[in-house]
Amino acid sequence: MPFCRLYLALACCITLLCPFHLAEASQEFKENNPDIGKFYFAQSYISALGYLNSIQIRWQKTSPKKLYAGDDIKVMRGYVAYLIKDNLDLRIAKNYLTKYLNADNALIRKTADTFIASCIIMIEINEKEKIVWDQWYAIKSKKFDSRVNEKKFILKQEEFALKRKEIYKGVIEATVFLSKVLKSDRNADEKGYILALTKKEKSSLLKHLDEYGKHVLDWGLKPGQDHVKASIAIIRETLEDTINTCLDE
Repeated sequence: MPFCRLYLALACCITLLCPFHLAEASQEFKENNPDIGKFYFAQSYISALGYLNSIQIRWQKTSPKKLYAGDDIKVMRGYVAYLIKDNLDLRIAKNYLTKYLNADNALIRKTADTFIASCIIMIEINEKEKIVWDQWYAIKSKKFDSRVNEKKFILKQEEFALKRKEIYKGVIEATVFLSKVLKSDRNADEKGYILALTKKEKSSLLKHLDEYGKHVLDWGLKPGQDHVKASIAIIRETLEDTINTCLDE
């Protein structure tokens, strides 16, 4: 009997406290994600993501191995040249979002910071890999290569690949944050269905995304997606899902 009374008392407390918790969560969402400059931030984010997409296309379509097949020297120098181009694109991508590190919207700041941090670490990894390629080029040029050295070189490349895969998870995380940013502060929380965009702004963002992302028509995260495809799919779902309404609808 005492247990029953205790259970009923707890149930009543939870029922009474719930509205306060919901109100507190609603207030926190509005404070951290006010409808300030969201369209322009999303526009900049999509532009930044486009530079990461350029890196993907460069390696997939015309990698040094394909471009200079049969010429080991050109392949080695080609990798260094590609890494230099990658870092140029990464710097441009992060620069698109740097100005938002001082935004009034806390969630925009967090989104920008997460994306920029991934770019900075990727630049550092690329710089380290350039050194390894230069060292391998020197070894091969002087005919000092051996099975042992080659095995070490291959293991190092695998290590770089694993690090990149891990770091690019930060880009996906940033894009998930963006999907929350795009929710209007008119919602009770980030799970609401009102976007902080007009119909014209939403259409403009989709056109901008389609400049490089029209080949990705999926919605949301799926197994096997790389960071660019996953990000395009997350943004596309947020903008295209008819359950989400615009400010002028």
